[in-house]
Amino acid sequence: MNNPVFSVIVANYNNGRYLPDLVRSLQAQTLGDWELVIADDASTDDSESFIAPFLTDGRIRWVRHDINRGAAATFRTAMDHSHAEVIGMLGADDALVPEALERMLDAHRQHPDASMINSACQWCDESLNIIEKYKHYRPLAPGEELIRHLCIGSFATFKRSAYLATSGFDPAFRKALDHDIYLKLDEVGRLYFVDEPLYLYRRNPQGISQDVNGMRAAQFSALARLNAYARRKGTGRANLTEEEARSLRETWYLREMLHARLQGDRASLRQLLREAWRVLPSLRTNRTYLAHLLRSFLM
Repeated sequence: MNNPVFSVIVANYNNGRYLPDLVRSLQAQTLGDWELVIADDASTDDSESFIAPFLTDGRIRWVRHDINRGAAATFRTAMDHSHAEVIGMLGADDALVPEALERMLDAHRQHPDASMINSACQWCDESLNIIEKYKHYRPLAPGEELIRHLCIGSFATFKRSAYLATSGFDPAFRKALDHDIYLKLDEVGRLYFVDEPLYLYRRNPQGISQDVNGMRAAQFSALARLNAYARRKGTGRANLTEEEARSLRETWYLREMLHARLQGDRASLRQLLREAWRVLPSLRTNRTYLAHLLRSFLM
């Protein structure tokens, strides 16, 4: 049996009720030579019952974790079970317009030097009714670098060969795993953008990067940029300046301290305070840092 030309990978956790929309959007594609790999992260909402009626379609596979491992580990599992050279990431609560796979496959064929190609997307309500074109996703402007402008997003597609040239999805990233893998792919090839809304992004308050989850996602996004900075030092690749990296690291530590304090996690707060004292001497006179230091003794 030949491998499909396009693999769509999905990481699911308790989004079972949305999976039928996702699958139907794949079955409606103008390109028929695809596979869908859904990795389930030990959902507790009986997600499998929502997908079971579709498993008679031989292009669809369901794999499941026995324990919850987080979104990045689940995408890694889906990736490990996929076969095509071109891969697309799809949120478990999202969907694609009918020509999405065909358009993105054409783009990869037109740009063999591309490690990743992204598209514009539509912002939708919870029923997938289109509200407007999502304004935050756009192509990089001339002179812009991804490490400073993480403005590209869904529909994210990449070549397997490019992915294998990176360390892949990092299981430590429970949020903003997309930013982490985008920055890695940026380091092994060229990026292109199809300015057509091929992706339907559902407004879901429980989404891993939406509403209250967005605050934690922003922290993981900052960590992805700091990791990229460390990888790129001395390589000649576009990178943050030392001052930009220091400022970003300071902000990351202060926000992690705030999160630990709000969670009542005194042990984590004290660990963060010790680390920051050691690696960021500039924080020792920062008022916010000193306030966290004082509160750590009052918790």
